[in-house]
Amino acid sequence: MAILKIQGRYYRLFPPEKFLGHAEETLELDTETTAFLVVDVYGLGFSPDDEGKPHGYPSLSLSASFETEKEIVVNHIRPAMDAARRAGLPVIYLNNSAPRIAINRSELARTAQRSCDLDWEAWGSEDGIDPREYVYGNSTAVKFSKVVEPRPEDYFIRKHAYSGFFETRLDGLLRNLDIKTLVCVGFALDMCLHCTMIDAMNLNYRILLLRDCAMAVELPEELEEMAFTRRMILWTEYSVGYTATSGAFIAACDA
Repeated sequence: MAILKIQGRYYRLFPPEKFLGHAEETLELDTETTAFLVVDVYGLGFSPDDEGKPHGYPSLSLSASFETEKEIVVNHIRPAMDAARRAGLPVIYLNNSAPRIAINRSELARTAQRSCDLDWEAWGSEDGIDPREYVYGNSTAVKFSKVVEPRPEDYFIRKHAYSGFFETRLDGLLRNLDIKTLVCVGFALDMCLHCTMIDAMNLNYRILLLRDCAMAVELPEELEEMAFTRRMILWTEYSVGYTATSGAFIAACDA
């Protein structure tokens, strides 16, 4: 057993007349009960070694701000993931998918269609799955870049809702591994990562978001300042758990 010590930032919404604001707490992360959770970090174009179509496939991800997303994936998520592996933390991938459950009739798929002009079954189809259970196809949207593709020792769970806990095996996996704390990264901070962290907290997991390893869906006029992302980070700090930087996490893993 090893303990990773890291400063977790949170936000205090009291007293009513003037909030105390940010504070930090020293978190001790037991490597035997902590997992590194990677939510919807997929798509091509992050690496020059990627084969197939570029990342700009219509999706619920961040194609309109791909260069910013690429910087987050290459310079923050990948180094943090490598550090988690060095420290012996299990790495768990959560990916969108298209199970054969008439998903295009779901409210989620209807929302994706009207908001993003997205056909969920075509977008989430895969060519390495059991076609009796999932929609078979060759969409590049959910393929992995060489930069962040799973390794044989990692865990991989498909989801079909914003939350990675909804009708999946995620909670069972975490219980089998005796996980108590989740270090969270990925996309989008206002959608799938958001809902997954809420459900994790409701199930009594402690949350540590690496705040430079996530991004909300920013409107073009707000992208430069990342206004919505910053607001969602603050929301995490007063509603769900703690945040830290990838640099602090890497330093804790390598200490």
